[in-house]
Amino acid sequence: MFKQRADRWPSAWSLELHGETGKAPVQIRNVSVSGMAYVGGPSLRVGDQVSLLAMQQEVRAHVVRLEEGGGALEFTQTLSPAQLNNLRQFRSQATPW
Repeated sequence: MFKQRADRWPSAWSLELHGETGKAPVQIRNVSVSGMAYVGGPSLRVGDQVSLLAMQQEVRAHVVRLEEGGGALEFTQTLSPAQLNNLRQFRSQATPW
């Protein structure tokens, strides 16, 4: 009937999002084991495949929603507890805005 959403954790850290059109800095708005919302980023379309790094490991995702100034991703595989913790505390690894 209703699909329960994973707990979301606020974040304001920056990282690089890699898409088919290149890479761009994004700021995480919130993150869960199944996906994340972000601000900024490259020009993307719903369904586009992207990747990012969490704990030096590539995390693949696809765009599920676009909104003014950002969007939301669904991860291909759920994050491990360590990866989730890392993204919640992410220090900026992106080129300065």
